[in-house]
Amino acid sequence: MPLIPEIVAMQEEFQAIRQQIHQDPELGFEEVLTSGLVADKLKEFGYEVHTGVGKTGVVGVLKKGNLAKKIGLRADMDALPMPEHNDLPYKSQIPNRMHACGHDGHSASLLLAAKYLASQEFNGILNLYLQPAEEGLGGAKAMLEDGLLERFDSDMIFGWHNIPLGTDKKIYLESGAVMASADSYTIEIKGQGGHGSAPEKCKDPVLAASLLVVALQSIVSRNIDPQHSAVVSVGAFNAGNTFNIIPDRATLKLSVRALDAESQEIVAEHISKIAKGIALAHGVEIEITKQAAATIMFNDPKATAFAQEVALEVFGKEACCFEYPAAMGSEDFGYFAQLRPCAYAFLENENTHYLHTSSYVFNDALLARAASYYARLVLNYLK
Repeated sequence: MPLIPEIVAMQEEFQAIRQQIHQDPELGFEEVLTSGLVADKLKEFGYEVHTGVGKTGVVGVLKKGNLAKKIGLRADMDALPMPEHNDLPYKSQIPNRMHACGHDGHSASLLLAAKYLASQEFNGILNLYLQPAEEGLGGAKAMLEDGLLERFDSDMIFGWHNIPLGTDKKIYLESGAVMASADSYTIEIKGQGGHGSAPEKCKDPVLAASLLVVALQSIVSRNIDPQHSAVVSVGAFNAGNTFNIIPDRATLKLSVRALDAESQEIVAEHISKIAKGIALAHGVEIEITKQAAATIMFNDPKATAFAQEVALEVFGKEACCFEYPAAMGSEDFGYFAQLRPCAYAFLENENTHYLHTSSYVFNDALLARAASYYARLVLNYLK
């Protein structure tokens, strides 16, 4: 694998930075220490640094030679609200906070590429986007709504995510829809509670919510084209607190995912229809609140073709996979892809524990791999 030797030589330095970030995990829009560290390093490398973009986001800008072309690289910084069960010398020092998705590694790899690129000659503008709050809180939208592309525009933008698949491939990269949209729904069922011995005097929200859970599972199986993909998952069902009282309220929380806009709209429409029908049949009130966490991640064909050429150069043909099933996981980098040509890659993490688990461990070998990929994207585009 022809990684950039200078980057490989610096990997240990940035492994220490990655592990420092891992020890101090911060949730979305709370990345004060992380964004401070990132900003300090970029200033040290000679970048023009802008902080507070989209609340806690950081942008690093490097301009050299002819400024006709401009390229963007993006990494996320936030952690998850969960405990770490690993016995590592650098394990999380904050209870119920963990970098269980590898954003510490994403940030460190971008810093590694940044240091190397600062010493190289090229013609154009390099924009580094260090994004907060990727985990469902809208960090990408916050940066974009804060004028990110008006202030620090790019012709194309690239990102990557680690993923433990247990394969011999090093990078996965294809055009089209590669990750699903993610919509979160909160459904409040308001009934009339009472004594468990007299249900006829109540309007039972638990029964209505239970029927709703079952009925929601018919949406995908009976309304979505079998050749398309969508998921409706009920992640929370909260109601009551004892055995002989029918409560006044019940709450459901759903995660809905789809790989095309039509399926996304069909699911939304049927959630509303089913809720209205059950509310009418059982005399309860149902309120639905929707929050869009991520749009469909669509890899632009031209940006992807360019990135695939770079991937072949960095990883070699045998280590590259350019055809694979789209993932039903989501990534708010899709909001960048709605506005500029983007390509989002996956790098094999070589770890048996999957993302968002308390035993997940980021593979530090990815730092040099990802940084070499990032660097080649920049140098090849800004020749």
